[in-house]
Amino acid sequence: MVAHRERSLRIGRKRPFATVPYLDDVFDATSSADVERDPTESARGRRMSRRVEPDWLPERKRLFLQPSLILIMGVAGSGKTTLAREILRHIWAVYLDNNHIVDAFFPHTRTSHAYEKMRPNFYKALYTITEENLKLGMSVLLDVPHIKEVQTNEWRNFIKRLVRRTKAKLVAIRCLCSEKTLYSRLHSRGEQRDQWKLKHWDEFLRKQPVNVPIPFRHLDINTGKRPLQNIDAAIRHILSQVKQPHG
Repeated sequence: MVAHRERSLRIGRKRPFATVPYLDDVFDATSSADVERDPTESARGRRMSRRVEPDWLPERKRLFLQPSLILIMGVAGSGKTTLAREILRHIWAVYLDNNHIVDAFFPHTRTSHAYEKMRPNFYKALYTITEENLKLGMSVLLDVPHIKEVQTNEWRNFIKRLVRRTKAKLVAIRCLCSEKTLYSRLHSRGEQRDQWKLKHWDEFLRKQPVNVPIPFRHLDINTGKRPLQNIDAAIRHILSQVKQPHG
């Protein structure tokens, strides 16, 4: 039996709450007859489930017609994970965070010689998992800084080939904030792997500038303010890119 679940998203001031259907309206193959409804569900509950949605919500189906590679980029502490988790409440995608792989081997450092030597292998594994999911028709959200990589033609061409091979859409969102906010976040979260960054702040910012140029279409989101509007803007951007002709 397929369970019918709904969640709510607060979108700015336009509509205080909007119901987001999770299964019935996502997969075209699932008709209302296929979903077994709770016979005890009240008429009022059924009316509430048909509450008016945000204007981007009906377009969510389109995201699942073609796999999409969603890059959530930005330096450590820029708010990538917070934004990614909010997006994933409303967009079906496989979630991949490079830290989940790296922490199994180097939980306390991102600057040691041993880590730097292994770093290409971690990213190779990450991209392999990404590609296999895209081939299966799944969208993938990569919560990865990609600050060093985006500055090289080699990486940019690699990403273009990846989405071309898998017939996926490429969507990029860059999180940024003030240096003061960034420092405060890294200090507050207390991760040991951030200690080098805090002790060598100027060097860290030279190596990973907050506002590094990104030479392809993307959305910049200032995570230091307006969190609700940021979520709405991110979802709208994803859907607008998915609608673009492939190629």
